[in-house]
Amino acid sequence: MKYSSITKLTLAVALLGAVSQAGAVNITINDLQGGNGTGVGFNPAGGVGQGGEDQETEVGTVGSQSWDFEAFTLNGSNLKVYGGYNILTGNNPYGVGDIFIDVNGDANWKPGADNSIKGKTDNGVFKYDYVIHFTGRVGTTVTGDYDVYSLASDKSVSLFETKYKAGSNPWILDLDGSQGAKKISSGNLTLTADTNWRIDADGTTLTGGSVKAPHYISSDIPLDFLAPGELKSGTLFKLTQECGNDSLVGRVADGGTTLALMGAAMSGMAFFVRRNRKA
Repeated sequence: MKYSSITKLTLAVALLGAVSQAGAVNITINDLQGGNGTGVGFNPAGGVGQGGEDQETEVGTVGSQSWDFEAFTLNGSNLKVYGGYNILTGNNPYGVGDIFIDVNGDANWKPGADNSIKGKTDNGVFKYDYVIHFTGRVGTTVTGDYDVYSLASDKSVSLFETKYKAGSNPWILDLDGSQGAKKISSGNLTLTADTNWRIDADGTTLTGGSVKAPHYISSDIPLDFLAPGELKSGTLFKLTQECGNDSLVGRVADGGTTLALMGAAMSGMAFFVRRNRKA
C-alpha cells in the first residue's frame, strides 16, 4: 500500500501532536522559601502537592487561597499558570509580577541564606534570558496583554524588587531602564475560574478552591518565541506578586519521557515510510 505525501504529512502531525499531549505535565518545584503558619489548610510545614506549593505562601504571611500561586504546567510548548491569586485583578493592594524565564541554567533564582538577591535590581545578578512582561497596568490590575522581551544578562536590564519578600525577587521588568531588553513577541492571557475544592492540573491535584476564592487557570502561553532547543530540561520559569507574598517556580524536568515518546513517533513515521517503499 502506498501513502501519498499528504498522508505522510498528516500522520507526522498526528504523531507529533500525540507527543505534545502526552507531554502535558506539572513542572512546579519548591521555591525554597518555606511555608507560612496561618490560614485554613495552610501549615508551618509548607504546602502540599507538586513542589509543595499548593496551599502555601511565604513565611510570615497570612495564608489564603486568594494569595496562593499553585502550579505551572507545560503542555508541549504551552505554559499555564494555576492559582487562587487572580493574575488579572491582583489582590488589593498588590498586583501580579512578570514571568521570568531562564534557558541557560545560570539564573540566580534561589533566595539564598545570605539574602544575596536583596536590594539587587540588575539582570547581571539574576541572569534571566526572557521575560513575559504584562502591559496595561492600572493599579493592581492588568489587561492580560503582554510583550515578550529577550534580556541581556548585565546592567543594561533593570528589574524592580518586591515590596517585602526579597526571596521572591525580582517582581517586574523596569522597561524604562532597560536598553538591553528587546521585544520579540506579544500575546494575551485570559483566566478561567474553577470553584471546585479539588481540580486536576495535568495529572496532579490542586486543592483549596471555593465559590469565594476559586482556582484561576490561565489560557495557554505559547513559548514559540524561544529559539530551537531552548525549551529543554532545566528551563526555568518564575513568577511572584508585587509584595512577594508568594512566588511560583517551574522547571522542565529530565526530558527522557518526552524523548522516548518522540522516538516512538519517529519510529512510527519510519514504519510508514518503509511500508510505502515496499508497496
